[in-house]
Amino acid sequence: MVYLVPLLCFVLHLILGVFFMRWQAGKIIPVLLVIGAVSMYWAVSYSQQQIGLIGIEYAIFAFLVIAPAMLGLAIGGVVGWIRGRRAQE
Repeated sequence: MVYLVPLLCFVLHLILGVFFMRWQAGKIIPVLLVIGAVSMYWAVSYSQQQIGLIGIEYAIFAFLVIAPAMLGLAIGGVVGWIRGRRAQE
């Protein structure tokens, strides 16, 4: 299960990134990446403020859900951009 959740987040956001670029809606990708970065910063900083192991679920959420989603969205945007440029030629 620990491998399935990051893989699922990565693949779903990879597909979203490709579709956003193919549908000429690529301007939303940087906005979503900034939202992901801010939420990841919040989760990590909030987990550091907790005592003991109480805040570890926020760090786990940040690194097992948000980070693969951001990586998938960025790679999907690049792949969609490259495929879109090749389709125009």
